[in-house]
Amino acid sequence: MLLNRQLVFLYLILAVSVGYLVSALNLGAPIADGSLTPAFFPILVGCAAILFASILTLQKLRETRDEPEDTAPRTFTHLWVVVAMFIYIAAFRQLGYFLSSGLFVFALIVLFSSFEKLAIKAVIAAVVTGVAYLMFQQLFGVRLPTLWG
Repeated sequence: MLLNRQLVFLYLILAVSVGYLVSALNLGAPIADGSLTPAFFPILVGCAAILFASILTLQKLRETRDEPEDTAPRTFTHLWVVVAMFIYIAAFRQLGYFLSSGLFVFALIVLFSSFEKLAIKAVIAAVVTGVAYLMFQQLFGVRLPTLWG
């Protein structure tokens, strides 16, 4: 029996999600001295990625395998998202929260839309990054890394 391409992809995403979580755990403890640390959000994203990849894999396993193959044109958006996540984790400590998160959010917006109206998308990415910063600083009391230390 041949493996379904979608199922193989879901296994790959699950494996990459585990790798992402391991990388995020290398940033340090998510909670220190009773408060959240900058590692909290990447670890949360890694756990969520594993959870959602697992759910999608189980759903796909439950579907019938006789369905005809999808003939839609292939896109590689999903792979670019994984690449963006790894770059984000690697750059987070060196570039700081604002630059790495702003670029990550901007990349995701562009990946899921088009290359039009880039200025508006950059503003949206900046707003999302700013709101998340305020949430972590004010609500959670987390000091996020900056470019200058």
